[in-house]
Amino acid sequence: MINIRAVKIEINTNSGLFGAEYTFEKGFNIIRGNNTSGKSSLFQSILYCLGFEELIGGKNEKTMQSVLKDIVEYPKDTFHQVLQSFVSLEFENSDKRIVTAKRGVKCEGRASQLIDVFNGALLTGENKVIDSQPMYIHDKGGASDDIYGYHLFLENFLGWSLPSVLTKSGDKRKIYLQQIAPSFIIEQKSGWSDFLATMPFYSLTNKEARVIEFVLDLDVYENKQKKLKLNTSKRILEEKWANLFKQLTRFAEKGRGKLYGFESKPTIINDTNSISILLSKDEEQYTIPDFIDLQTKELELVKNIIIPKVSEKIEQNEAELDSLNESINTNYLNYQIISEELGFDKDKLARYRVQIESLKEDLRKNKGAQKVKKLGAEINSKIAQDICPTCEQPVKDSLLPTEIAQTPMLIEDNIAFIEAQIKMIKVYIEGLEFKIKTKEARQKRIRLNLSNKRQQLRKIKKELISDDRLPSEVEIERKLNIKKRIEFYTKYLEDFNEYIEEIQELSNGYAQILSDTDKLPNDYFSSNDRKKLEYLLQEFKRLIGRFEYTSKSNDLINISLDNYLPVAQTQFGEDLKSYDLRFDSGASDFIRCIWAYTCSLYLTSKQFDCNHPNLMMFDEPKQQDISINHFRNFLTELSGYKGVQILLFASFENSDDSFKTATQGLNFTLSYIDKKLIKPINYEL
Repeated sequence: MINIRAVKIEINTNSGLFGAEYTFEKGFNIIRGNNTSGKSSLFQSILYCLGFEELIGGKNEKTMQSVLKDIVEYPKDTFHQVLQSFVSLEFENSDKRIVTAKRGVKCEGRASQLIDVFNGALLTGENKVIDSQPMYIHDKGGASDDIYGYHLFLENFLGWSLPSVLTKSGDKRKIYLQQIAPSFIIEQKSGWSDFLATMPFYSLTNKEARVIEFVLDLDVYENKQKKLKLNTSKRILEEKWANLFKQLTRFAEKGRGKLYGFESKPTIINDTNSISILLSKDEEQYTIPDFIDLQTKELELVKNIIIPKVSEKIEQNEAELDSLNESINTNYLNYQIISEELGFDKDKLARYRVQIESLKEDLRKNKGAQKVKKLGAEINSKIAQDICPTCEQPVKDSLLPTEIAQTPMLIEDNIAFIEAQIKMIKVYIEGLEFKIKTKEARQKRIRLNLSNKRQQLRKIKKELISDDRLPSEVEIERKLNIKKRIEFYTKYLEDFNEYIEEIQELSNGYAQILSDTDKLPNDYFSSNDRKKLEYLLQEFKRLIGRFEYTSKSNDLINISLDNYLPVAQTQFGEDLKSYDLRFDSGASDFIRCIWAYTCSLYLTSKQFDCNHPNLMMFDEPKQQDISINHFRNFLTELSGYKGVQILLFASFENSDDSFKTATQGLNFTLSYIDKKLIKPINYEL
């Protein structure tokens, strides 16, 4: 909450000190002055001290009226050169803390970005000024420096915590205070041209929506950000999962096994025992622990056998030689068969890829033709109507002679057919890629098996021609190899268990992401958001009715879920089209809409305890020749509000009668600008 207590303007001229000082009360304040009295200068001075002069159309002193920086005219046709000028603003927050901000407009050696903040009521003298702190705005750090940043100070003073939102470039930064200000401050020159018309851009995406989401404390943006974070987390997890799948596949190949029970895409795994690597031996498959047990038993058997001499193993070696030759021949035949199948499958895959690229090119051309035809139809060209523009003869969407009565496929049907073909071939390609991958893994296993068998064959042949009295080298090596395998697969099992732990961790993370995503509303709006937007619409409709809005029926008015601004909606068949109220309303009626929307934001925030600062400022709200009676309806509405300060600057047509008609019987505090705002100041000594 912010409450404006007093404003003071000090202008040193070559003829002495000029200026003005006004105090304001809580509740409804009317600042009345004729059109040339300087009423807008007072309004702008308040904005200037808050650092909101961008609502006027620029930054720093260039936005201020010439009376504050160049020439003071007083009395009429008498001019005084401005030497130095300052404006001061005393304001209070919901914690009853009072501060005074003093900012120079024209001051030699002092930049207009500098603001002195005094802790205390410097203007009204209600309490003692303790100390002051120089601060700055409109420069890097003005909204983030926790010592000297004026707008960060003001943010904290208001009890706000401004959200970080996306910019057009994809970066994230905080909303600026001066972007929120148009939701409760309406400036005269541009402020009445549109909803939130004076909001600075600052590359913010959908800036109106981001501001209203903050003012009404909507959950929708936070939910969208949660969804973005969850999507990012999901993509990262999918990449980790895919990398882990590749690592585990290579790990399985390293152990001459095959991976089962683990897919390349994330899934919730309830039992990791379903994931295994199977190792082959003698046409049988074993898990890693079972394979280690098998090798351990084999080693125990070998240990108890006395290593025979070469002469004692001749018959056994010859039998093994025959068995190995037969196994090698079988494996070689299988290797040739699978190699030929792979070559055939790869050729087919290449043809499919060429075919799908050709179809994509056809699709691109057909869509281009469709677009051209649609554009032609919209401008009513004859070629788009299948009529030759020169000879007026019918033209078909076909190269067939016109005499042939065959009806060709329409462009739309052709596009649908090509898209279906592309989808079908994509399925073929995916299936073929998986088939090739499986066969390549099998080919590799056969090749490794062939290599092992040939190595064994060479050793047996070598032993058959060695000294008969020597111990069998094959049996010695067999025992050593069994020991090596046991050592290798024991370490292999440890590594596999580490992979299983990593899989379980990723699976748990994936389950959490799915659970968190499921908790988010499909359209991001929480039930509380919907209540707030329904209340906003309800109040807006009530107020435009009270303010005599007639351009559109109340039943056609809605709140856009894209930017939360009022729109007019019309049903066209099954479609509901939304139109900007600015273009669908008369000029004076749209002013009524701005009155209603500004008040509705406050009322909704009050109803749901949101982030509205409980301050509203209007500069000349009686625009476009709105009748004084309708204007009275607006003032009557404002006078009934509690817990909000309203500063309304108006000329009332420079008429006492109009002022009386508009305000009679209403509860408000009047500040009257008599003739000129800026006058000579005489201090009593």
